[in-house]
Parts: sequence; C-alpha cells; structure tokens
Amino acid sequence: MAAKRDGVYVWVTWITKLMAGEETCQWKLWFKANHKYDKLPGDFNLAKWQAEHTVLSDATVSTLHAQGYSVSKEGQNDIRVIRRSGAVLAGKPDIVAINSNEAVVIDCKTGSQKSSDIQQVLVYMLFLPQSNSQIKGHTLRGELYYKTGDIVQVAHDSLDAGFKQHFGSLMKIASECYPPEKTPSFSECRFCDVRQRDCPERVETETIEIPTDIF
Repeated sequence: MAAKRDGVYVWVTWITKLMAGEETCQWKLWFKANHKYDKLPGDFNLAKWQAEHTVLSDATVSTLHAQGYSVSKEGQNDIRVIRRSGAVLAGKPDIVAINSNEAVVIDCKTGSQKSSDIQQVLVYMLFLPQSNSQIKGHTLRGELYYKTGDIVQVAHDSLDAGFKQHFGSLMKIASECYPPEKTPSFSECRFCDVRQRDCPERVETETIEIPTDIF
C-alpha cells in the first residue's frame, strides 16, 4: 500500500501533461505528490530509452560545443524549488548551454513531439534562473531536440501570466490536504502506474461497443 510522504513533492513531468491537456486526472498528481507507492510495472523499455537518449544527448552536446557554448548536463542542472507551503518542485533539464549572450535550456526527446514537451521546458526556464547564477543577465530561451532531427524552439515570451497562473493552480492542487475528484477512463488509466489497490476506480478494460439502430 501507499505510504504518506513527509512533505509534498512534485516532479516536473507529473504536472506538465496536465498543463498540456494530455492528461485530465488531477487526483493522480495529488496522489503522487503526497504518497510513495509501489508502481505498477509497464512495458516501457528503460534500457532502450536510456541508450537512445544518451546518443541523442551526446550528439547535441557535441554540436553545442562546436558552436562555442559551455554545457552542463542532467545532474548539474538539478532544480529544487520550495514553495511557502513547504511543497517541493524538482526537475532536471537534460542540457543547459551558455555563451556570452544567451542561455539555452534543452531537453532531448526520443519519442514523438508532444505539447507537454514544451510545457516541461517552460517550467525549467521559469525556475532555472533562481538556481543557476550563471544564467542571470543572459537572454533565456528553450529548445527541444528530437531523435528525428527536428528542433523545436521555445520562446521566453511563452512564460506569460497565463502560464504562471495555470502552473500555480496545479501546484496548489498537489499541495491540498484533500484530494480532487478522480476522472478515471481507460484511455488514461492504461498509462497510469498507480495500482488498483491504491485507486479502486482505476479502469482496466476498454468501453464495450454497443450495437444501435439510432444511426
């Protein structure tokens, strides 16, 4: 069974899928933020992902070095922000590249392009200046590098009041004493790693097709 955390803890990617509209279950965010739990195993091939991600990341770093950037990778870019409520937000951008004029926050993606990828980089851009003194005074932007060779630019202008308000509202939900309502559906539950014993409403089967003469 799940065990209560000592405090509220949110990993960046738990919140960005909700921001992008790719997930709707705010309860899952609240549960993960407030509990440690035995995850449901999935079919994700971690070893394959790590290998592909390392190749893409190393190639990106080589390109940035050739362009004259100084580069920091993954663990060097740890973000840990504590709200007044005590809730912790944590994340780790793949790459931060800095030259004399600008700082670029970069994430490498081995899968298809998703809106949540952009939201993820924007969250990094919002908080990295607070944790990385080298970024101060530099023009800040983001980039997403995909295995396909595509590069997506993430403009600093996207860090507007609407983005900050949306992010803040979800962090508030994660920090509440009581959970939000669940919104279970097979389309979302099948990708969720919270077991049915911790979420009895979890939907494990597809909706049955019902014959009709109405149309």
